[in-house]
Amino acid sequence: MDLEISDETYTFTQDIAASRFTVSHDEKVIGHVDYVDREASPDDTSEAAVRTFTHTEVSPAFGGRGLAAHLVRFALETSAEADLKFRTTCSYVMEFFRKHPEFEELRA
Repeated sequence: MDLEISDETYTFTQDIAASRFTVSHDEKVIGHVDYVDREASPDDTSEAAVRTFTHTEVSPAFGGRGLAAHLVRFALETSAEADLKFRTTCSYVMEFFRKHPEFEELRA
């Protein structure tokens, strides 16, 4: 998915082999959200696999543009389309969940 922000194009993709979602600018990865997929456990609200987001990072040179929020939203929406529920150990994703309650029903 491409997104225009302040006349710059950013590309959001999922790198399944690396278990991460990335944002790129001029074909260079400038940020990522890492995840781990596992089978649901008895304490989850899901019977399907659960995706746990573990780390979010955007290069400081690209800070202040909202890229981390766009990246996390892309990761959550893409995961939801795959019928996955989520958990997180990442403080940024935790804060994103707090600010965006529309994703609450997708938490495991």
